[in-house]
Amino acid sequence: MVSRNQLTKRLPQPLRFGGQPGLREYNKSIKRLGNDDEEAFRLNVIAAEQGMHDAVLAMGWFYLNGAGVEADLDEAIRWYKKAARHGEVMAFFSLGQIAFPQKDFAEAILWLGRAAAKGHSRSKFYLGKLYWRGEGVEQNRKPARKLFAEAAACNVFEAQRTERFLSFLGSRTV
Repeated sequence: MVSRNQLTKRLPQPLRFGGQPGLREYNKSIKRLGNDDEEAFRLNVIAAEQGMHDAVLAMGWFYLNGAGVEADLDEAIRWYKKAARHGEVMAFFSLGQIAFPQKDFAEAILWLGRAAAKGHSRSKFYLGKLYWRGEGVEQNRKPARKLFAEAAACNVFEAQRTERFLSFLGSRTV
């Protein structure tokens, strides 16, 4: 289980530039997380309704994690897809992360592939796992190794661990 502190770190940070509708409400909502989740959610709804892209993305997070609102996977997916239509890489990754444990590998490949194409390193790791195992795609370990290496180069811990393990296995078979 992921701690509240880890979940909060995954949200976008308060923004510092002006002129964007919903910016004030969004920043207030982020600052209230952990202290008053219901108020954070309420403020974020206002910002999302005003079209604030980060707030739309955060709506998915609120519903997925049940922060200030009852957890609702369908609502989380709906908000993440809305953010994805605006090209939000974290929405792509989140949708892939939702599909992955549900074994909806076609959906996971779609979303993780979009995030990886935009340089999202954790998506590269999870996409590599799908290629390695042949889940949702034909098993092909060459692109899997490439994706693991790219993710490891970006300090994705799981990818670094995977790379060390595969190197160890390779040294034992020589």
